[in-house]
Amino acid sequence: MSNLEPERAAVVQQVTALAQVLYEALERQDAAQIQSAQQNMTAVAEMIWAHVDQDASIAGRDKAMVRLLAGAAIKDLPTAIQYPANYPKIQRDLRMLTSSLMLLK
Repeated sequence: MSNLEPERAAVVQQVTALAQVLYEALERQDAAQIQSAQQNMTAVAEMIWAHVDQDASIAGRDKAMVRLLAGAAIKDLPTAIQYPANYPKIQRDLRMLTSSLMLLK
């Protein structure tokens, strides 16, 4: 397990919580909650990417990983979430994301 700086640990916790909220909204198939959860997840991903992109102290490979994750939340998720047939795949991706984030704690 990794010891993250408190600020980064808080971000990991926030993303994990947002992923869980979105997962549960998909489970209930509540369109309003799904839309809200997706927008929150996308907004946080945009905020994280903006911070990481501007931080010169973050290594290139770390930026690349964040770019991939943020890109999925910013570009792919808003489109995919519009189609209920995509919900199972989105849920799998969210489970994989939260499992991966757990490794950082």
